[in-house]
Amino acid sequence: MHKKSLDWLANAASVDIFIYSNHKLQDISTGDKHFNRGVMLKASKQAKSGLYTIVQYKSGYMLLVPINENAGLILLPKMDINEDLRNVFSSIDFVSHSINTAKLAFHLYTGLDAPDWDITMVQLHGDYKVVEQTRPMNEMVTFHVYTVKMIEALTNLDEDQFKESLTDMKGCRVFGEALTTTNVIRGQKDILIDLISKLTDNVTKLGLPIEKVIPIQMGSIQKIEYQTNILNFDAWLEEIPWIFFNAFRNYRQSLFKDKAERIKDYLKNHAQDNLRLKDISEVLGISEQNLNQIFKKKFGATIKQFSIQLKVEAAKGLLTTTRLKIKDIADYLSFADESYFVQTFSKLIGATPAKFRQAHIQAKLTEIKNAQL
Repeated sequence: MHKKSLDWLANAASVDIFIYSNHKLQDISTGDKHFNRGVMLKASKQAKSGLYTIVQYKSGYMLLVPINENAGLILLPKMDINEDLRNVFSSIDFVSHSINTAKLAFHLYTGLDAPDWDITMVQLHGDYKVVEQTRPMNEMVTFHVYTVKMIEALTNLDEDQFKESLTDMKGCRVFGEALTTTNVIRGQKDILIDLISKLTDNVTKLGLPIEKVIPIQMGSIQKIEYQTNILNFDAWLEEIPWIFFNAFRNYRQSLFKDKAERIKDYLKNHAQDNLRLKDISEVLGISEQNLNQIFKKKFGATIKQFSIQLKVEAAKGLLTTTRLKIKDIADYLSFADESYFVQTFSKLIGATPAKFRQAHIQAKLTEIKNAQL
């Protein structure tokens, strides 16, 4: 295994890399964040000999690269929990470049030429299908009918119907109104851009503020136009509508939440930031003078106190799931310095970060030892 080369791939392709073997996972080149290893191990069981496999699960995609019958690589795209639009594009790019990424990972890990295997798409709770690279043009009328149903589901925020309509849309074998060997890519792009236009018109009419709609619309169209090829049309067809669905759902939810709940949600989504009351006021449209009064009346704590609690909870997660240094955790969570972080953590938890981490490690070792008895 060429560790340095795989580190280079992880940085260049913006992926985290693991190896699965005998129902165990080993980090090869990963960032300092929490991974759902149970889901990854479950996904590894979908690997097929002689095939590269894309596994779609609730939170995104992962790529399986078999090395032998019992082991292989798992590649996951790096994601930012606060960037829905960027994450969708990252997922699409990950799928679009999956064959080349899989071959490169195989070569860097084994030192051998990568096999020219086909690639499959697997849903973690469904059957797998071979990803088709081209499709004939038909069923345009049916595709349009399902598009209308999908937009109706978005209007009603009916998530089940929305998912069903997207599945039906993907089942239509359609790329463009004038499909020839020279305009397949253009046909794909035209369908996606037309879909974006329909979604934009709909959510705008439903009241989603134009300043929220335009970045989604323009960002999506630009991303599509920049593509020299669209390897997996279905991935684009599924992921882009979800940007609009989630944006509209979040907007509608914000309308029905009281001000205290909106403040709480904002604090949770920016736990790592050094927030000022002025920043919160400008984003939420709530008077800076009233922020603490509104929040404390419902939750019994000031905004600063609640923010500190969130940071300490986040620190506990980082201490138990990563090898980050105490100083790095303090910096990531925007504490003034390491000393203030240690002091604050100790006051709320009753132990220093270092002792808390050591106690967690000792508890895990005891658990493993007891399991072996």
